[in-house]
Amino acid sequence: MAIVGAAVWILHRYLSQIAWRDVTAAWSQLPNRRIAYSVIATAISFAMLAMFDVLAARTVVRDRVSTGLAAFAGAVTQGISNALGFHAITGTALRYRIYATAGVGAGDIARIVGLAGLGVGLGFAVVITGALCWQPAITHGWGRLPGIVLCVLLVALLIWLARRPRTLTLGRWTLAFPSTGIAAAQMLIGGIEMLAAITALYVLLPASVAPPFVDFLPIYVGAVLAGIVSHSPGGLGVFETIMLAAFPAEARADLLVAMVCYRLTYSLLPFVLASAALAVFEMKLRRRMRGARRRS
Repeated sequence: MAIVGAAVWILHRYLSQIAWRDVTAAWSQLPNRRIAYSVIATAISFAMLAMFDVLAARTVVRDRVSTGLAAFAGAVTQGISNALGFHAITGTALRYRIYATAGVGAGDIARIVGLAGLGVGLGFAVVITGALCWQPAITHGWGRLPGIVLCVLLVALLIWLARRPRTLTLGRWTLAFPSTGIAAAQMLIGGIEMLAAITALYVLLPASVAPPFVDFLPIYVGAVLAGIVSHSPGGLGVFETIMLAAFPAEARADLLVAMVCYRLTYSLLPFVLASAALAVFEMKLRRRMRGARRRS
């Protein structure tokens, strides 16, 4: 609450300095094709998020869960959790509701959640590493050292996973780390997912205010991480505050319009579609349960 309150206060100060006629003008000048590009990038991002569940389910329960159900669980979970926040609670509850219909127990569901979360984390790490290694402003001297260190750590992780099966025990739960192949696939999928998510906002920025894409990467990643840590619904307020702080005052009206449109394409649209899909899933499930009771 303290983080969200501070973000709202700072955001209010930024918004009070923006002339709303500039905002309406920027909105009227936003091309429809840019909105379409944002929707396409969003679709790619959520397809990759669904793949995390597919890989996790294949690792933990193998043939007990179909690829379609795992992809459905990943897409619906991310679509709803991204909007509501508190991923550890909402995401786990939704996955339990879906995977339990296939007879998967709570322990295996916890392992699926852990592996899917690891994939998202590896995606962040890959994008941050790439941004630090290819940042034009730090191509000389020791500026690339953090990126090189992160790259070495990612390679070391793959080597560590290749030596033997790795597990982590937390009380009654045991988390099995993925194999080197699965971890490498998670890195690839995570990198594509993060780049697509960033693109969903970047394409909405007019060329006159958009920084180079590689400069935009760390700004976006930092804002997303801050939103996750704050646990505000969808990072609302925290994400916008950090983004506005990173841009000069003359570009903030265009950025505000881009972020509002981004919220519609990347947060609201997936939330509505995921909620509708979950409602259909629940209706079919209850119909099957009623049919089973009648037969018995």
